[in-house]
Amino acid sequence: MKVIGRDKVVMYDFSDEGRQVPGTGAKWQDSTWLHWWDNENSVGGVHRIGHEYNYEGEAPRIALWSNLVTPEGIYRHVLGNPLREADKLPNGWGGGDDTCRNIIPEEGVHQWIIDDPAAGVSADLVFKDYHAPFCGFPRSGDTSENIAPDHIDVGGSITGSITMNGKTFDVTAGQGVRDHGWGHRDIKTMLSHRYCAGTFGPDFTFCAWSIHNIVSDAVESFGWVVKGGDTVVFAKRIEIISYVEVDSASTRGGRIIMDLADGDTLDCELTAVTPGLVNWFDTHKFANNNTLCRAEANGRVGGGMFESMMNFHLGTRAPGRMQRALAQSGFYPGNFETMLADPKGPFAKSTVI
Repeated sequence: MKVIGRDKVVMYDFSDEGRQVPGTGAKWQDSTWLHWWDNENSVGGVHRIGHEYNYEGEAPRIALWSNLVTPEGIYRHVLGNPLREADKLPNGWGGGDDTCRNIIPEEGVHQWIIDDPAAGVSADLVFKDYHAPFCGFPRSGDTSENIAPDHIDVGGSITGSITMNGKTFDVTAGQGVRDHGWGHRDIKTMLSHRYCAGTFGPDFTFCAWSIHNIVSDAVESFGWVVKGGDTVVFAKRIEIISYVEVDSASTRGGRIIMDLADGDTLDCELTAVTPGLVNWFDTHKFANNNTLCRAEANGRVGGGMFESMMNFHLGTRAPGRMQRALAQSGFYPGNFETMLADPKGPFAKSTVI
């Protein structure tokens, strides 16, 4: 990969893609992640398996986030499980209860397999990388020291199928971003953050973060665009604007502007196409809201995601009903529009009194 705008960027190889040997330090974790959206078929998902080995003296645990969206409904299976030996797959991660696993069948390919007979939901999804892996996260600052010293973020395509309520939906044009992060991670150092990403094809992917860190009480932002599948250009200036609701967490998407080191500017509009999918960190006691979006930038249309978190409850309560987000596990029938229109639907209602 050619790099513009940052020195000494770490490049990874295939040995870095799978689970890593656990460290002995506090709050060491190893996680795999995928968010994606298929504009043509109105299907998508947010998936995470985090293996947490030594968080504040607790026994090793798994944070499982399993979310699928189809025109038939939304499936959510979010929980914390003990980490079993069976979850330490030789080529991937198990989710703790046999409903979800992520494996790497070959270099540049990640497969997510979901099978929840009790919910009547299954999926077989294949992610293929658009570019080589590298570490876009900074090597200095509080974010590097407290959040993710090693982090791979790769744009790619998604194909496969989802079965929900006896109906099967093909995935033919999915696009998204996967990641793999490992090392010391203290989530509670984040007072708030935004993470936005969009993928438009093999030649165009972007990622951007802004993190308000409690250690220095400063906001650290970083981001990049991968151009042509072989060049990563880092940002010199980043603006992340969230279209947030009164509940301070659920959003309608947002806008991302990045001035890049090569003189170009990324201006991307992310429009929510699903409710927010609120994923609760059982160990860390706070919520992460992920909203799948239609991404539009530089005349291109792709799949995107707007992630937002504000830790204002400081772990004292899990979120309840929200304006445009789903906080509880379960199956929610119908599409986003019907949920919003239903006066007895899952969202907190906004009224004028």
